[in-house]
Amino acid sequence: MSNLLINVFTSGTDIVRRLQKILDDESSNFSNIVVNLYEAGIRYDTENGKQTFVDFIKENSDKRNISYYGCNFSNQPDLPLHFLNNMFHEGSDLYIKNEMCRGLLEQCVDVKDKSNDLPKFDLLLGGTTPTKDWLYDVLKKHKVCDKVFATYYRDDPKQGEWSSYVKVPVNHTAETIEDRWKSTLRYSDLIDPKIYNKTFYTALIETAFHEDFGVFTEKTAKPIVAKRPFVIFGSPGQLQALRSLGFKTFSTVIDESYDKERDMYKRFNMVLDTMLKLSSLDPKSVYTKLDEILQHNKNHFEKTDWNRQFRQQTRGSKKIDLFRFEQ
Repeated sequence: MSNLLINVFTSGTDIVRRLQKILDDESSNFSNIVVNLYEAGIRYDTENGKQTFVDFIKENSDKRNISYYGCNFSNQPDLPLHFLNNMFHEGSDLYIKNEMCRGLLEQCVDVKDKSNDLPKFDLLLGGTTPTKDWLYDVLKKHKVCDKVFATYYRDDPKQGEWSSYVKVPVNHTAETIEDRWKSTLRYSDLIDPKIYNKTFYTALIETAFHEDFGVFTEKTAKPIVAKRPFVIFGSPGQLQALRSLGFKTFSTVIDESYDKERDMYKRFNMVLDTMLKLSSLDPKSVYTKLDEILQHNKNHFEKTDWNRQFRQQTRGSKKIDLFRFEQ
């Protein structure tokens, strides 16, 4: 029997129902089925309330010939879930092969040439969500606030901070820069040198977070390729998951105990406290101490053939693409 590849390009209850029907109908007709979760943080409605892709995988555990790939991780053990690096949809070597992206990195000022009086962190919150509303309000009341360059454009990208180096999206940063069907380079993939040149570190809020799983997107990728220390407003175990992928984190300088806290509100407050502690240190000394780690992470991200297993497992497979609307 042949193999089947199912690409899931979006989230939602309808998509999950269609995926479930395909698996029910086809699991006995193929030797192996690979489900590629382009939408890494899939959630859907059931009679028992909101569920996630982790629940979906567990509910289909009787189908032994199905494996799942995505740019995510699970805090649940023994799931047939494999990491697929599509943080940049154009590939992990985007800032090597793309001339425009290389030019953006070249415009970033070396830390030794920055004034210590600059804000220590950038925090780009982007489009509106209830969690971002809460975090933005908490940040404004926290002692670290005056150490952070924060933007939150909510529903209007024109209210964001954009330099002449990058283009301004129309509706949201997930839009592709060229024609939608000819390019997968998104506005959100672009490092803005204006932002990085006025700060030292990045505080990022990932696209989805949950006690059972986490995701990695371009938000994590950009400080890695720019060799910037960062903290993550994400899921519990987010840093541990990075380390399991071969990256190194910054515990020699940064208090990363927040990564173990299960409660989101406590965890996010701990991240703010960590930012305050790091802001009291000389940034040039911090970079010196973390130089080997920053270089390792950049090399590991850009030069690892992350998706070789996926390519081998899906070569020659029949393909089904699932979009929000039938194509």
